[in-house]
Amino acid sequence: MAASFTATSCLSDGENTIVLESGNNTGIPDDSKADPNPTITVPTTNIPNVQYSVEPVGDDAIVRIDMTGIQEVGTLDWLRLVGTAEEGQNVWLSIDGKPKGIKVYNNSDDEDEEDRKIQADLVFVVDNSGSMSEEADVIARDIKSWASKLEASNLDIRFGCVGYDGRVNGGINITDAQSLSDFLDRSSGTSRTYGFVGSDASSLSSAASVYSTYGECGGAGIRFADANMKFRFGSNRIYVNFTDEPNQPGRKSDFSTEFFKSQTDWNASQGTVHTVYSADTTYFRETMFVDEKPWRISQYTGGTILQTDPSFSGVTLESLPVTGAMQNSYIIRFTNVNEFLDGQPHVMKITILSADGKTKAERVFYVTFVVNEA
Repeated sequence: MAASFTATSCLSDGENTIVLESGNNTGIPDDSKADPNPTITVPTTNIPNVQYSVEPVGDDAIVRIDMTGIQEVGTLDWLRLVGTAEEGQNVWLSIDGKPKGIKVYNNSDDEDEEDRKIQADLVFVVDNSGSMSEEADVIARDIKSWASKLEASNLDIRFGCVGYDGRVNGGINITDAQSLSDFLDRSSGTSRTYGFVGSDASSLSSAASVYSTYGECGGAGIRFADANMKFRFGSNRIYVNFTDEPNQPGRKSDFSTEFFKSQTDWNASQGTVHTVYSADTTYFRETMFVDEKPWRISQYTGGTILQTDPSFSGVTLESLPVTGAMQNSYIIRFTNVNEFLDGQPHVMKITILSADGKTKAERVFYVTFVVNEA
């Protein structure tokens, strides 16, 4: 085990005493300071999927959890997470029921340190069927503007795109904002996301042939991106699915919304899906594996949902909840993990309980901790 220490320094001036204490030389609170996760009876929000990595430190290791932001219930402000033994603690983490001392870095604090930068790969999954003709140009315009602004922010972000109707029919692999813009500007309307470009266009086109359902299926588009996009190691994977139709998997369970419900099929590190649905939901009749609510994928992966009208009027992508979710991301670190580095899955439970008790969430992830060697 890496050596731990407790350093106490007292500067006395009358009644003023400052005590500096560190659980170990990583700045991460010792597990002895960690309380058990509080009990959550009725959750009021969701915890998104997470990306995790394990970095060696001496004879021990540090686990890094990257997680996109969570909105406070009621105010819709972005929750600032506070970790172990800090005033106002509102997030707890345990492994196999053992409370862990955690240090939280909030991206909203805008600390310009390389090891605290959030890395994200964002894939736009776009329904390009005929019914999307009304909003296609507006969506493309906003995607280009939004990507440029995100790239200029304090996020380390790259972009991909997938087009689909009854099959996956276009796309560009993970790239920069300008290349994404060039891809979308090759044509107009729903044709913007038709056809594959880039050095791997041929292989992408060939791979797309098996992602066919004979109906608009965002699930197939997301599965295609997961299998074929060149995501960066350790990057948060984020999807935004634009559609005005049900998810239509043609009874293929691999493309159903229900595929994303199970961590056996879609694990925590495979990404969070956000949905933009540009149609009326009043008369939506759901038949599982045939006509499914596409936003179920967001509910299962902890993503956000936005409903708009077919003209996409009054909405810009900058106002989407996913924008705030990325800009208000978190890094959670904990250590003392040697006993979990056994190649076996472990139960990681994250619990969030805001000071006012209104924002409550809990989620269990099944993770296998493997040290990432340099």
